[in-house]
Amino acid sequence: MLKIKKKDQPIYQVFNGVVRKTLACGRDILMARFEYDKGSKVPPHKHSYEQVTTVLQGKQKIIIKDEEVIVEEGDSYVVPPNFQHEQISLEASVTIDAWSLAP
Repeated sequence: MLKIKKKDQPIYQVFNGVVRKTLACGRDILMARFEYDKGSKVPPHKHSYEQVTTVLQGKQKIIIKDEEVIVEEGDSYVVPPNFQHEQISLEASVTIDAWSLAP
């Protein structure tokens, strides 16, 4: 087991109004906390790994492929590998995201 102390969790601004704190990263999985300003956007993108997200606070519009979904506190969603997705924060929001990095 490897303990990661709070002071050692790196923080990055990934987009305007979007901050990521890497909570833990192993060989095949990554977990991060994201904080979003109201109106911030994550542009359309895709990746070869699966993503799961839980909304801790706020409200967001998620667009996966061509489907729009509104998620809010307590909701979770899954983005399959290689699916284009984007999000728009309708309110200031906080999420926990995890990615399976294994091929």
